[in-house]
Amino acid sequence: MGDQDDSCLFDIILVNYNSTNYLLKCLDTVYDALGGRPAAIYIQDNHSQDCPEKILEQFPQIHLTLNDTNLGFAAAVNQAILKSTSPYIVLLNPDSLMVKGFFEAAIPYLSENPTVGIIGPRILDSDGSIQGSARSFPTPLTAFFGRKSLFTRLFPNNRITSANVLTSRCDGITPMEVDWVSGACMIVRRQAIDAVSLFDERFFMYWEDADWCRRMWNSGWKVVYFPLSEVMHYVGVSSDQLMIRSLFEFHKSVYLLFDKYNRPSPWLLKPLIVSGLFLRMVFVATSGCIHLWIGRVGTGRYVSQKPPVPAGFRRIRVLRMIARLNIGGPAIHVHLLTTGMNPQRFETLLVTGNISSQEGDMSYLFDSDENKPQVIPELQRDISPPLDIKAMIHIFQTLNRFKPDIVDTHTAKAGFSARFAVLVYNFLFRQHVHIVHTFHGHVFDGYFSRAKSGFFVWIERMIAKLTNVIIAISDTQRQELVEKYRIAPKEKVRTIELGFDLSPFLSCNDAKGRFRKNLGIDADTITVGIIGRLVPIKNHAMFLRTARLFLDTNPDIKIRFIIVGDGECRQELEKTCKAMRLSEQVIFWGWVRNIQEVYADLDILALTSLNEGTPFSIIEAMASSVPVIATLAGGVQDLLGYSNLPIPDKGFAVCNRGILCQKNDSTGFASGLKYLISEPEAIQQKRIQAAREFVSIRYSQKRLLQDIETLYLELMGQQQG
Repeated sequence: MGDQDDSCLFDIILVNYNSTNYLLKCLDTVYDALGGRPAAIYIQDNHSQDCPEKILEQFPQIHLTLNDTNLGFAAAVNQAILKSTSPYIVLLNPDSLMVKGFFEAAIPYLSENPTVGIIGPRILDSDGSIQGSARSFPTPLTAFFGRKSLFTRLFPNNRITSANVLTSRCDGITPMEVDWVSGACMIVRRQAIDAVSLFDERFFMYWEDADWCRRMWNSGWKVVYFPLSEVMHYVGVSSDQLMIRSLFEFHKSVYLLFDKYNRPSPWLLKPLIVSGLFLRMVFVATSGCIHLWIGRVGTGRYVSQKPPVPAGFRRIRVLRMIARLNIGGPAIHVHLLTTGMNPQRFETLLVTGNISSQEGDMSYLFDSDENKPQVIPELQRDISPPLDIKAMIHIFQTLNRFKPDIVDTHTAKAGFSARFAVLVYNFLFRQHVHIVHTFHGHVFDGYFSRAKSGFFVWIERMIAKLTNVIIAISDTQRQELVEKYRIAPKEKVRTIELGFDLSPFLSCNDAKGRFRKNLGIDADTITVGIIGRLVPIKNHAMFLRTARLFLDTNPDIKIRFIIVGDGECRQELEKTCKAMRLSEQVIFWGWVRNIQEVYADLDILALTSLNEGTPFSIIEAMASSVPVIATLAGGVQDLLGYSNLPIPDKGFAVCNRGILCQKNDSTGFASGLKYLISEPEAIQQKRIQAAREFVSIRYSQKRLLQDIETLYLELMGQQQG
């Protein structure tokens, strides 16, 4: 194959097809990595139409061959190998960037290991993640569990993929023998080529590298994954330009590889393999068409209303999604994160759905903001396949228009829909959008039957595999997600507590008397309020039973029980109230926009929920200096400072910042109310002050914004400025 020039160790071969602009950048990095070492560079151009002649204008020393037709990758490489003379051949894709220092470690390793025929460097994606470029020889299951397959994206840690993609077994330093390495970049010993011959040109493109490595092993030459040398690879720049031809050649090469190494093949197996490959090709082609269609229908442009960004700096784009902005903590939370993030570093778009007619609406929070939420009407709380499919299409279009770096989801329905949409979006568009999901509560207890709850737990476990970070809003919730329900491993679940603008509640005494006046209640009457949605999980029925018990055992105490909120259970609760002869003592008041006026005139806040995340009403009450009594649900114990002492049956526990009772224990709750009402004022004031100081520091909006910004910067590999 020519006379060897001892002064030149490497011949570098690149095959170009309409990737000239990428190739020019690639060559800059090649010469930088060579660091002055002599090397002959051969470029075989397969009839490109993007002016490949300009390569010689910038690099006149290169050996450029302009073919009259597209010979395919294997044939073009062979063409260059026959011209080359050096002891080692470097194959490199034109859409790659060679990392400086590429040759430093490779040269001594090849010299010291003469039985190694091929080494494959560590190959990075454009976002810095490691490609699965070192693999086991393919099997029929590779089509379904290959590194880019839909199954692998759904179940990234499955055993079949782990056995096929070997890069994850490497410690990042030690060279490792593998079956085959990617032809996107490999260093090949000329003596090994002389022994096994050139590429098999029946492989027009794809899988010729796997075939070559198998022939190397069959001839006694080793193939090694070599992580000390690196390249960055922009996958599929050339092949994307002829999608149908690329798909055909990929599947044709798969069959050639199967037929070449499985002879004699059972006569029944061949038609099964051909049929399976055909179906796979149709599926991938259909996915590609959806990709193109989404790109076309998503032609609208998202126009940011945020302040201008310094020249040369791109903000991190965050797409935030919540199923609906109904009255409650999650709506307040996403409003703060959407409007409060540093606009010089983050560009945020909030996407939400519609609320039901029975829910209070908090979209008014955005009335004074220029950047309004984008509403997808089909995105709703309830499950409806036709609407959910339409919502998914709208989410795709939004992803394509906004092109986020991070998608942060809130609440279960939006969490599932958006995370699944990002999975498919990343798969079709070859993107690497990071996914964060916040559990404000969960639907695993108290909402559904045991079987249905188990199904939702399973769904969350599957979708958690696709999520980069899961946020729990309390330590108790994190413990439940990790240990009780095993949603995700502990290293993936991070506690970031809620944050609020608590100033209206810290100064709510200015509004004292207004709410009582509206209710027609005098200053001597004790007011016990429960604030929240009138839905089964909040267990207002227990609140009514507690009221009846308290009134029956304490007839001399002037007291009123106030239900603030609305929802699907209101009519039923009003009927129950009437049947229990509580109409005079219980007041249904509906939603109140200036909720701090309610806290100003409450003597006690009650919470009777079966399940909670971190209840906003308790934090608001603590900031407003209102004593709290609540059931042991979710993150409530973290707020009240529960000491983990057992709560007596039909009793209550006095905690550092409130009174805690068992769920569904009306007798214990009524006893806890009586204790709060009769407790010495000095003791109660001490607890109230401790609660007020606790929430004003622990749940500040400044702390929340800092925590979330730090998380986003970590995901993007940036540092907090």
